[in-house]
Amino acid sequence: MQGIADRVRTASEVGILREPAFRIIDRMQHINPSDQVRALMLAAAVTCDALRLDPHEEIERARRMMAQAEGPFSYHVQAIRDYAAGELARKDR
Repeated sequence: MQGIADRVRTASEVGILREPAFRIIDRMQHINPSDQVRALMLAAAVTCDALRLDPHEEIERARRMMAQAEGPFSYHVQAIRDYAAGELARKDR
């Protein structure tokens, strides 16, 4: 059986990540906007380190997933984008 790091590297299904990604952002929205971004990146880096994943590779993998994650009939990823571009930018002034 593959370990979690192997499954992270080889999983190809992106659609199942839309709602969990949205839920993570939803849980953080009452934190200072710049701290939200920093905390999210810290959590990702620590998680990658613990699983012996290269965080740079995982960011690149996530960037490649974005087009598929923004597929038709999906609003979660666009909602995250709108939140980051609108709410976070406005609140952090």
